[in-house]
Amino acid sequence: MNEEQFFQDFDAHRWDFTIVDEEDEEQPVLLVGLVATFYLVDAYLPARRKHIAEAFELYCKHFGEKLTWGYTGGEHMIERQFSPQAMRDCISYIQSDGFVESAALMWSSHNGFQNIGTYMFDAFSPAGWYEKVHSSMTTVRIYLPVDELKGQGKEKFDRLIFELCNILRPLHGAAGLGIQHSYEWENYQHIEYQLIQEYRGADLCIPTGSKKWRTGYSNLNWYTYLAHHWVSKLGTTEDLLEQLNDVRIGILPYEWGTIFRAGDWPALGKANVDPRPELYVMVNEVLKPLRVSNIGSLHYGSIAGEVRLNERTSNQWLRRFDLPKGSPKHEPSPLYRRISAAEQQRLNASKQMFDEFLNKAPDGNPKI
Repeated sequence: MNEEQFFQDFDAHRWDFTIVDEEDEEQPVLLVGLVATFYLVDAYLPARRKHIAEAFELYCKHFGEKLTWGYTGGEHMIERQFSPQAMRDCISYIQSDGFVESAALMWSSHNGFQNIGTYMFDAFSPAGWYEKVHSSMTTVRIYLPVDELKGQGKEKFDRLIFELCNILRPLHGAAGLGIQHSYEWENYQHIEYQLIQEYRGADLCIPTGSKKWRTGYSNLNWYTYLAHHWVSKLGTTEDLLEQLNDVRIGILPYEWGTIFRAGDWPALGKANVDPRPELYVMVNEVLKPLRVSNIGSLHYGSIAGEVRLNERTSNQWLRRFDLPKGSPKHEPSPLYRRISAAEQQRLNASKQMFDEFLNKAPDGNPKI
């Protein structure tokens, strides 16, 4: 797949990815765009809170001109228009006493709690005392419109994920197509349920993590990143390259973990067309020993009889890229097989011999 093919496919479904309010068709309540989520532990520590502040600064460096409104604070939220001073104040707020105080913030390209910003940075980091008692996790999320991938945008997004992973040092996380929602996201969980059934490539990235997710990753997407001490359970980088023997799959080690990229472009995973995108399945088959065994319920349950995720259906969704029982293991395509260092050396030697042959005159002497 190339850029043109991806955007043709995405644009063909763009209206399905834009859910508007029943009473105001000018107000989207759910969108499918780019979402990156990072789950952190011990983020109440001063150094870790500083990392969140650095991640926010990095996002502002690239997309700060898109931000217009946001808030800081948990129980006592303070709304503000975005400005350089608001950014500096937010950085100071993030780095307050993490053991005593939680940190909650959101900055968006659209004003208001009921509106979706296609550009967004938000974070929720529980206080240290609360994390120690309840084993909670810190969640950092970013939103971007899919059009940010156009032109050189895909390489920029790749660098952004790499830099954020290095800064935040997540236990795990994922990035790619996901459902973007407003602060009032609970009101539209039944629509989220429908979207993720129809488009398996659209991740469901809720604002907070669960203590269950300390034991295994909770979502797999175009990019999936895992801490080193988890990835080491799967073997060395060479072992992973052998298992994921396809040049379309990126394995990108960084200082604190490894990023796995399932192809050059994200997959929609349309249920009636391509419910199990090939490269997502291949990555899933290798990484799933590290997956959380029980993700819990990703929704709050029905309010008036409408269908929302419960614990059973949440775990079914988590396993959406699993091959059916009894299916043969996916064999790497010879067309995309990785070339080992030894094979590359032999190819280089053969090329050198061929070049020397072509440069010889009919009498066997080198051509002048």
